[in-house]
Amino acid sequence: MPSVVVTANTSPQTAFTVPTNKIGKIKFLEIDNQSASDITITITDTFTPTATVGNPTPTSVTVDRKVITVKTGENYTEKIDGYIEILGTCNVVADTTDSACKITIGYDFE
Repeated sequence: MPSVVVTANTSPQTAFTVPTNKIGKIKFLEIDNQSASDITITITDTFTPTATVGNPTPTSVTVDRKVITVKTGENYTEKIDGYIEILGTCNVVADTTDSACKITIGYDFE
C-alpha cells in the first residue's frame, strides 16, 4: 500500500491523484501533531463529474471526506476498515500552517 506524508498547511496539499477509471481508497490515516496548538485537518476530494445531456460541461467539485481535530502533542491513528473513497485528487487542508504537524495517508487504487 503506497503512502504519502504532508505537513499541515492552510493551502491544499495534494496527497495523491486517482488515475482515470480507478477509485482511490484511503485505508490508513495518521496525524502526528507536535505543534503548539490543536489542529483541524480536512481530507478533501476534488473531481469533475462526467458530462451528461443535462450538464454537458460540468465544473470541478470539492467534497469534504473527513474532518479531524488533533490536540497539541497527540498522535491520531486510524485504520479505516470501510475506507474513504476518492474520485479525483485527494487534498489535505489544515486550519493553520505548521510543519510540526505531519499527516500520513495510506491509500490504494481499485
